[in-house]
Amino acid sequence: MISFRMSVHRTLTCVVLTLAGALLIAGCSLPWQHNSTAVASGLTSKPTAQQVLSTVQKNFRTINTFHLIMKVDNLGNASGSQIQIRSADGDVIMPDKVKALASVLFSGQLVTIKLVSIGDIQYITDPITGQWRVLKGVLNVSTLTNPDTGVISLVGKLQNVAGPTDDVVNGVPCWHVTGSLDAKYLKFLTGGGVPAGTMLQTSVCAGKADGQLYQLSAVGLAAKGDTAQTSRTFTISNYNEHVTITAPQV
Repeated sequence: MISFRMSVHRTLTCVVLTLAGALLIAGCSLPWQHNSTAVASGLTSKPTAQQVLSTVQKNFRTINTFHLIMKVDNLGNASGSQIQIRSADGDVIMPDKVKALASVLFSGQLVTIKLVSIGDIQYITDPITGQWRVLKGVLNVSTLTNPDTGVISLVGKLQNVAGPTDDVVNGVPCWHVTGSLDAKYLKFLTGGGVPAGTMLQTSVCAGKADGQLYQLSAVGLAAKGDTAQTSRTFTISNYNEHVTITAPQV
């Protein structure tokens, strides 16, 4: 029983880290809002690919809240002990609050897990009982949100960029930029386990009107069990809309 409980605890810890990382793939936090009066700049005139990427990183400094949906397609077979997040849907309040619902493959079974993260305290539902559990000190999401060093910096690590071309995401006219990304930069999310130098075909869609990131996708082998067709797509919306995130009753 003790061994089983420890196993579940390690599983929940892993889910917290990967799910929070997934939801903050486009995240940022208040400390890097160097100018409190900063205003997001648009991309109405056709920019270069590098201008699109630079504008996305700059404009995230103006964000307070957003909604994000992650979807993973064409996953390969997972080992019995491997945890795979198949999809996630959640809200983020800068700098350190997350509320999400995720579909997770756990011990060969697909289960639904809820997560609330506030500062360095995470509340997550047990995949076996469905009851809320508290994990302290596992992660402070603000450590993932700095656009200069955190996960948003992935946009600046794209190689061999091309575009932009016209695109539309959920009705929003966007500039579409493609490039390649070293899979090692997604290790925080996938757990790694692929050969060094493995590259992912990556695309970014930035809104023409506001220069904000509306979609990021990466295709290829980023984790054990992935196939060349495995895709991870992050779709962002509802920028700066009112969101409330509170701790659940435990």
